Amino acid sequence: MTDELRFDERVALVTGAGRGMGREHALLLARRGARVVVADRGVGLYGSGSDSAPADETVALICDEGGEAVAYTEDLSDTRGASNAVAAALQIYGRLDALVHNAGFTLGSMDFGSEQIDRLDALLAINARAAFTLCREAWPAMQAHGSGRVVLVGSTAIYGIAGSVSYSAAKAAYIGLTRALAAAGESNNIKVNMVSPAGATRMAENMAEGEFRDWFLKTCRAELVSPLVGLLCHETCPVSGELFVAGGGRVARTVIGETAGWTDPDMTVEQLAQAMPQIMAQEPVANPRTTGEALALFMETMGFSPSEPASGLGAVKPKN
Repeated sequence: MTDELRFDERVALVTGAGRGMGREHALLLARRGARVVVADRGVGLYGSGSDSAPADETVALICDEGGEAVAYTEDLSDTRGASNAVAAALQIYGRLDALVHNAGFTLGSMDFGSEQIDRLDALLAINARAAFTLCREAWPAMQAHGSGRVVLVGSTAIYGIAGSVSYSAAKAAYIGLTRALAAAGESNNIKVNMVSPAGATRMAENMAEGEFRDWFLKTCRAELVSPLVGLLCHETCPVSGELFVAGGGRVARTVIGETAGWTDPDMTVEQLAQAMPQIMAQEPVANPRTTGEALALFMETMGFSPSEPASGLGAVKPKN
């Protein structure tokens, strides 16, 4: 029998934990011993308004089951609000072991020709900017005790939704953030992963009536995503820098790959057009996990063998 993976004496900050999947993540962690900061401003489906009740309700549920939790209801899309969420966890509990950034909202579909930059800004703020700020603030504490776990909750919108270009762009930012943070945290045992969930939440309830909607709401229960989030938050988490999809009891790895391609240093536009079938061939495929690995693949396919290993890619010192 496998021992239960516990979070005793650990502290987790879960954003968007007032409802839906975020609440399920918080409950799972608390039931396994974690002390949880429930961060949720209680906005509406489209990001408007605020209501402390959802966060308070999640805290009450955890406490009623004998767990320990506190609510945090500031605006995470504001840099100060995101920073203070981490500060609250450290002030109240003295440490932060796991960060799950699940908070988000939709702005609905819109034809791209009518899309507005403020919609993109709003979605980037609650997704990429909030995640960046939360991780930046949590980083020193995780480095200090040589361990940390971060789960960024993305979306299969990373594959592209024609009617939700802004949402797709905001969620796709998590890919680079996940991979870069995983590389940055490796020496301090800080592991960062991304989950693109499928769950019957408020967003799903807006689906068009029909057979698929009925099946989805019945099959993709929100709590079925939480076991993966729990594993990725645990000290025994076996991976970092990985992208997953989860829903309905299914978990799969999302893969970013690069084919061998076609090489000709004297190529012309016409030759390139003729070579497109080879360029578009699906095999063989390599799966670089970092920019450094992508560079190594590039050098290999170009036939370049340096006398010394390439190092420091991306480690350019900032200008004063």
